[in-house]
Amino acid sequence: MADIFTPEKRSWVMSRIRGTNTKIDLKMKRLLTDHKYKFEMYPKMFGNPDFVLKRKKIIIYCDGDFWHGFRYYDKKKPAKKFWRDKIEGNMRRDQRYARKLRSEGWSVLRFWEHDIEKNPEKCIRKIKKKFAERK
Repeated sequence: MADIFTPEKRSWVMSRIRGTNTKIDLKMKRLLTDHKYKFEMYPKMFGNPDFVLKRKKIIIYCDGDFWHGFRYYDKKKPAKKFWRDKIEGNMRRDQRYARKLRSEGWSVLRFWEHDIEKNPEKCIRKIKKKFAERK
């Protein structure tokens, strides 16, 4: 399927996609605040995590379903090679970052967009469990 926008218009549309203060990031921020966790949002550190709980060395990522490939290999792939390369590259980068952070002693939690939006209790349960496990 051909793109419905001109290259200039597509560039403008894509430039409006935010990487910080997204709806799911703000919802996770509210969850962490409501449950009295002390956290830093968007810390300047390797891997660019969304949140860090420094005291327990826990990193939290809030991953968009499309951009980070939720059930990517179970679904029909995007028709355009550009999007397949983009999503697969994001997935490889996510794994590489998590591996390095874990090797440095961090615990890495990743939450999918649909879980944050529709099942925040599940997310908080996982955070509480990880928080209790960490010495």
